[in-house]
This record gives sequence, C-alpha cells and structure tokens, in this order.
Amino acid sequence: MNIVKSTALLAGAFSLTATLAQAQSFSDQSDSFFRTNSLDLYFRDTKNFKMIGPYESDYLGGELNIFVGDGVTSLLSCAANGDVFYVSPNILCPSGTTGLVTSGDIDGDGIRDTGRYFSITQPIPASNIEPFKTDLVELYSAPPSELPRPQGSFSWKDRSRTLFYDLINDPINGIGYEIAIFESNRPYLGSELERHRSEIVPGTYIFKFPGLGSTEDNPSSFFMSVNHREMVEAVPGPGGRSIDSGGIDVGNDFRLTNDDRWNEGVMEFDPRIVFSFEWNGFNPQTFSGNDRLFFSIKNRETEQIVFPPIPDAIPPNPQLPQLIGSSNLGIPTGYDLGPDFFTPNQELVAELEFVRRSATGNSQDRSTRVYRWDINLIDTYPGFVRENFAPGTSDELLAPDADFDGDGYTNLEEFGLQTSATDPSSIPNPTPVLIGNDQCYLEIAKRPAIGSRLDYIMQYSSDQENWTTIEQGDPNWFIVFNNDERISVLSRSAYNANPCFLRVQFEQN
Repeated sequence: MNIVKSTALLAGAFSLTATLAQAQSFSDQSDSFFRTNSLDLYFRDTKNFKMIGPYESDYLGGELNIFVGDGVTSLLSCAANGDVFYVSPNILCPSGTTGLVTSGDIDGDGIRDTGRYFSITQPIPASNIEPFKTDLVELYSAPPSELPRPQGSFSWKDRSRTLFYDLINDPINGIGYEIAIFESNRPYLGSELERHRSEIVPGTYIFKFPGLGSTEDNPSSFFMSVNHREMVEAVPGPGGRSIDSGGIDVGNDFRLTNDDRWNEGVMEFDPRIVFSFEWNGFNPQTFSGNDRLFFSIKNRETEQIVFPPIPDAIPPNPQLPQLIGSSNLGIPTGYDLGPDFFTPNQELVAELEFVRRSATGNSQDRSTRVYRWDINLIDTYPGFVRENFAPGTSDELLAPDADFDGDGYTNLEEFGLQTSATDPSSIPNPTPVLIGNDQCYLEIAKRPAIGSRLDYIMQYSSDQENWTTIEQGDPNWFIVFNNDERISVLSRSAYNANPCFLRVQFEQN
C-alpha cells in the first residue's frame, strides 16, 4: 500500500494569516473525527470554581490543554450509529468505502499497531506537520510568566495515525494517509490557583512543530500561534480583592448576586416558585462575538444533568447543557427557572460554563471557565400556599397569620406543625410530657427541607400571658435538640416549680 503525504510543506512558515474554513462546534473530544478543517490548533485554559457565598468562591482545579491536528477525515452518515465505534468493513455503506485507522505504536514494540475500521469520507493527509514526532514539539514563545521554557513542561501525547482508505473497493492498493495529532495536558490541583494564574497569562503563544518531512538528522519547523485573551474569573478575582477589602474592584469577576439566598455555603430556593439566578461579570468587554454560555443543573452526587430535561430527544436524555448566551442570543445576566421542574428536599448543583471561541487563522482560543454552586430545594410557605390552596383564594385568607380552616391555628402554624391548613379536623397538638424527676419536656418534629427560611422559636410562661423565648443558658430551661429534624426543650426543675406552659412560634426569613 502507498502512504500519501502532501507536498505542500511550508517549513518555518507561520500560519497567522490562514483563513479558518468554518466555525467549529466545541467538543471535549478534540479528535480528528470531530474536526472539519485540515489544520487546527486549540488552546484551552480551564478553571473550575465553586461559589460558596456572595463574595466567595473556591478554586476546584483546572488544566491547560493544547491540541494540534494536521490532516482530517469525516465519518459517513452510514457509519454505525454515527459514532466512532468499531465496525466491520461495511460494503452496504452508500459510497462503499471503509477506512482502517492505526494509532501508532501502542504497546511500544516498534511495530505500528492495527486499529479500527470506520466508514469514512475522503481523508486529507497532513500537509504541514510531521506525524509521530512529539519530541520535536516546543513552546517557542509565550508572554512573560512563570511557565517553564522552552518546553513549558508539556507532556506531549502522540495521537498521530495512519488511515488506510478504500479497502473495500481496492483492498490491495488502498492508500494510507498520515494524520498528525499531538496533544498535551498540564493539570492544576485545587490548591494551585496561584500557580495556574502565574503560569497561564493573556498573550500570544507560539508553538514550534516538526515540519512535514522532518527527521532527527534533518529537522524542519512549522510554527503556529494562538492569542489567549483574559477570561472572566470568579469573585474575588485575580488580585484576591473583595468588596470589603478596600482594594480596587476589577468589576469583571463572575458573581452571583442573589445575596439573600445563601445559607452556609449553599443557595436555597423553592422549586415550586419561579426563581431567577442572577449574576455579574459578563458584558461587551468580557463576552466577545463567538463566546458561548451554557447552563445546567446536575445531581450533586452523580453529576448527571437533570436540567434542562429533554425527554423526547434521540437518544433519550442526551444530558446536554442549555446554550443561553451567544452572539445571537445576547449576553445573559441571569437565568429564570420556572416552577415544578423539581420538588423540595433535593440537593443539586447549578453549573454555568463560559466557553471562548476566539479564532486567529487556524488557531482557536477555546478557554473555559466553569462556575458552580450548590442548591438545596426547600419547602417554603409561599410554595406551600401555591400547592395547597385553590387558585383565586383571596390574599387575606392566604396570609401567614390567617386561619383559613377556622380551627384556631394560623396557616403558618399549620405549615410548621405539618397539619392541613384547609381541613378543620386536622389540628396540631404539641403536647409536653413529664420525664425524669417530673421535668417538663416538649419535642416538635420540624417540617422537612425548610432550610433556613423558617425558624422554630420555643417559649415558656408562668401565667400564660407573659412569654419568654428559650435560649441557650436560660435559667429555667435546657435546649436539648435544635437541628434540621427537631427542636426540644427540658425544664431544669420539676413541673410544680416550672409549669409546663410552652408554645412554639414561627418566624419566616
């Protein structure tokens, strides 16, 4: 079989003036099967953040990923499921062509390993970069930073391959095409934010690749460059400045502005009520024409996307985030989540992914910022009203201090004590009991999933007219439990010294 290499070698040439054939669709799988241009350089600086308060975020780690591909092929629509899984030579494919892909010497025995068959269209071989020569790749130039030179400590992975084409029509003389694919990944741990920021800075990065036809004895070079623009960082920003620090506010940091929804590092909202996540950080200076913004909600444990729901998609539930910001959609400053997609008492995580797609010739800055925040879906009185009262009920009867069913307990009291506010036979009955040395004890089960939006306040009295709130250190009462599940109090003395006159009050936050 013949191995085809293009003769269009431009040794030592820069690709800065090349025209990008068409816009790329972003994919984490930066493989030749997912590209449409024959020559591509992708620069992807990724940082992952988790918001934990109005002006606080944790860095979860990140990476710098560099991908270069020279040469390309595409799957035919008749390929198995339209994906890149192994298929037998498929003479039933309309064009009758099948490619056999090899991925270099996988086991290190000096012999190129056979690979997989795919139904493909006409491939294009590498025309500028010599495949299988990662030892000649270099970070030639970069903006001043702490990134090591000249290699940049990149561990380049050789994913070059030879693709034998048209094996069905001509199994003896099928032509082999060499495609150059190099990739590197420089990871950063969650404790290495400052190292990440000091090494990967905005500016122009120039990479030197082995020119087509290069050998160890007679190397040549092909240069490609990419321009990396400043990205939107999570508050408190690169300088570590917060709103209260007295420092200079850079003004372009990503920040959730729902300041009153935070509770111990988690954002709370009732899924039965329309709720809007709101943020700052994206504006015409930070969001360029080809940038995109994606929104999703995931299961906090499994990381599976649960919103947006796409039940009728093929395949079912493809688990894709929703595109909410682009040159066509505009620059969003928030996301409105409608009611009834979820139910209370769920723990999820919201995720906003900012993807840059800034092209210079055949090079793209595809840097990414991921902003996450935990959300607890809670049960609130407004959601309780929406779920339990008939539409059209007057605001007066829906008020927290109203007694809709006339049983002597307010709507809010029935909400907190978990009885029906619309059934007069459903009556709360918090009853003290005597334990120990005739000490008075009262325990009340809290409504599940109320978060921080409802306080249970225990009070006692000696005359049932003047009431005192029981707090830690009260001379007459102990607070035994006060957690998410229950609240209970115990008198310090026998009931004849401290009468069992107790009540619970409710306060919405």
